[in-house]
Amino acid sequence: MSIEIKFETNAEKYYQDYMEVVREFYPHVLDKEDGERFHLSLIEDAEQVTVIIECPLLPEKYYKISEKIDISRNNLAIIAQIKRFSKVALYDCMKKLSKIDLPYGSLTGIRPTKLFHDLLFQGKDARKVFTEDLRVSESKTDLIDDIVKNQSGVYLKKDGVADVFVNIPICPTRCVYCSFISAEFSKVKKQVPLYCDLLKRELADCKRLIADTGYKIRSVYIGGGTPTSVSDEDFYGILSLCDFGQEEFTVEAGRPDTITESKLKIMDETGVTRISVNPQSFNQSTLDAIGRRHTVDDIYRAYGAARKYSFDINTDLIAMLPGEDFDAFRRSVDCSIALRPENITVHTLALKKGSVLKVGGYDNASDELAAKMVDYAREAVCAAGYLPYYMYRQKYVSGNLENVGYSLPGKYCVYNVDIMEETTTIIANGAGGISKKLDIAENRLERCANPKGLDVYLSRGEEVFDKKREFFLG
Repeated sequence: MSIEIKFETNAEKYYQDYMEVVREFYPHVLDKEDGERFHLSLIEDAEQVTVIIECPLLPEKYYKISEKIDISRNNLAIIAQIKRFSKVALYDCMKKLSKIDLPYGSLTGIRPTKLFHDLLFQGKDARKVFTEDLRVSESKTDLIDDIVKNQSGVYLKKDGVADVFVNIPICPTRCVYCSFISAEFSKVKKQVPLYCDLLKRELADCKRLIADTGYKIRSVYIGGGTPTSVSDEDFYGILSLCDFGQEEFTVEAGRPDTITESKLKIMDETGVTRISVNPQSFNQSTLDAIGRRHTVDDIYRAYGAARKYSFDINTDLIAMLPGEDFDAFRRSVDCSIALRPENITVHTLALKKGSVLKVGGYDNASDELAAKMVDYAREAVCAAGYLPYYMYRQKYVSGNLENVGYSLPGKYCVYNVDIMEETTTIIANGAGGISKKLDIAENRLERCANPKGLDVYLSRGEEVFDKKREFFLG
């Protein structure tokens, strides 16, 4: 039975961080205006931080804990330390209320492996911090530890290195779980050529920007959306402008029904090294339910056609899709392994704001089933010779779990490691693209976002290029 609470705090600057902890317990704990009062007081003295949590439902009525933190330094590291300490205290109380252990404990961030790396760089025992201080389970700490170790030889944090991201936010249809800015092709058909033309101009300017900054480009990633949704002419025009001297060139082709022989030839001719053929599920009833307009046979057709080329191939799967039980998901995992792609990415369904599933009230909160699915995928994929090499987490995800990329040895996607560990500068192009400038010395990452929607991106025109140029060159 769910507990209804009214969460309050005197530390308004950390309110959203605290609410992330509260929401991790959803639906076991609900935040309600008329619920039981749950108040977190944060007291910051010169050398000590104290957290006092009051709640009538707690056995001891209130919970108090202090830690020595020199708040006089007042820098980002100290702020992070205060947030982490108080979130752990809040987690412990929420756990008492709900009688639920969460697999990632008090961690609510997108990038747990980045924190693990940071702790190692500081000379700390990262495993101990995760399991004892942050309450992360042994199993998830093992997974994070394995990923960090497997990134050896790929993980690179070096000045002057960048990746290029190109966004084509257009899809044949909109999947029911999607909240991206991607538009259905039929609804923006007239805008697509205009969008592609402006994107080509931005890519030409990007090449000049790279020359002016002197960045060495490590990887290029074309995502979306479904980049293969556009015409062959536009597709070739965009890809032909993406020669930045990179060693890795990925196109998230995605939908099997858009992967044609002509698109494969274009990718081969323009130097693409890695593509995605994303089933999401190998069960036809599921594909129909989530809004995919392709068949299971289309998956095999597209995969077989792509195998005639030298591309490394990734396949995406999603646990907890509507109508799928454990056996249905297991079948998809087994089918994907049987194809033997270089990469298999296992996502856990997240109910994102704006998605059809979220609006329709779909419940993805069966923690036990989600964990069973994800655990099976991890065991089966690793038993088949794949290694976990990158991870990220999302809000409102089934079972408070994660998304993990698995790879055959030596076949890791460099871009996925770079973007998740935030170790390189990102030069983004297209609507919704977010450029990131990394300052290693100051451990700072600055962001510059392109307009999200196609309409706004088109209306802003080359103003977008000027803003990005100012961001990188000052």
